[in-house]
Amino acid sequence: MQFAQVIGQSALKSRLIGAFREGRIAHALMFLGPEGSGNLALALAFAQYIACPNKSESDSCGTCPTCKKIDTHQFADLHYTFPFFNKSEGSEKTTCNDWLAPWRNHLKSSPYTTVDDWRNEITEDNKQLIMSVYEAANIMQHLTLKSYEGGYKFQIIWMAEYLKTDTANKLLKIVEEPPEKTIFLFVASSLENILQTILSRVQVVYVPKIEDQDIHDALLAQNCAPDKAAEIAHFAHGDWNKALQLLNSQNPDETYAKQFQQWMRMCYKKDVTGIIKWSDEMHKLNREDQKHFLSYALDQIRQNLVLNYAGEDFVRLNSSEKSFSDKFAPFINDLNAQELMEEITEAYHDVTRNAYTKLVLSDLSFKLHYLLTRKSEA
Repeated sequence: MQFAQVIGQSALKSRLIGAFREGRIAHALMFLGPEGSGNLALALAFAQYIACPNKSESDSCGTCPTCKKIDTHQFADLHYTFPFFNKSEGSEKTTCNDWLAPWRNHLKSSPYTTVDDWRNEITEDNKQLIMSVYEAANIMQHLTLKSYEGGYKFQIIWMAEYLKTDTANKLLKIVEEPPEKTIFLFVASSLENILQTILSRVQVVYVPKIEDQDIHDALLAQNCAPDKAAEIAHFAHGDWNKALQLLNSQNPDETYAKQFQQWMRMCYKKDVTGIIKWSDEMHKLNREDQKHFLSYALDQIRQNLVLNYAGEDFVRLNSSEKSFSDKFAPFINDLNAQELMEEITEAYHDVTRNAYTKLVLSDLSFKLHYLLTRKSEA
């Protein structure tokens, strides 16, 4: 992938290229940015730039054998680690090698992929994705081998949040002291879920959300009408995946919006029967869907707080969200907003820690009832 194919992020591209040309590149980088920001795309483009023998001052050539191999994910010295699940019951020695073919095909569809996209492609079951200790051994094995192409070797670790303590501990030495001309490129979206032992050994490259204008221009390149491109860019809020979903009228937030609005009404009324039924239905979803819903709910609390105090020019709400928020926003204020967000965040962490979600969400609902009614009456 060339830098020219990465949407926006011009300043970051220039900084990466400048650092490499000046010989200031660390042996372990972490591209840390929210979903849809292009953190994986940037890591791929940077690896291609470094490896390309015909690079210009601004990009890889895109046409040499090296560039073509990297672009098709067939470059022998570019290794991938990503979350997966064991191929069969009782088999704990599965590594990324067992999933490499579907992973390469998945990347060809879009380097802006999410963990949900990847999970949905490889399983319909509610299975937990992992990076096992056997994968750590797999990484060390192929990085200690001599370079096939005679240049740099790259190890991309996508979704570094999935590195648990036992796996990470086996990698610490090689990350800190990698073989000559070996570069680790970690890709992550959540700083708080990355082990400190890993963070202390990498140089963090913060990847911001994509600018609205860059999303707008990228949509125009896909023959999107200018007015629609402007509207989508506004609501995508720097997330290219969401922009594409909106372009193709497949916005998952529409489902979340209905669930959130129904939930808030039940919480406010303290509809015990409704809350229990809703919690039971949410419990049936996989944990990633539960986490995404809670992330959406957290964002809606923020948006309503801004709407209440700053007005609609400063929020990113679609028509259905705006219609609901016109009535809901007055109940979100400086007296309860922080507590509401803290409770939802805590529930998110409980779900991440595999807590019993039916209990977590029902308990959360009653806490939100207290906050919404107590503060609205103040």
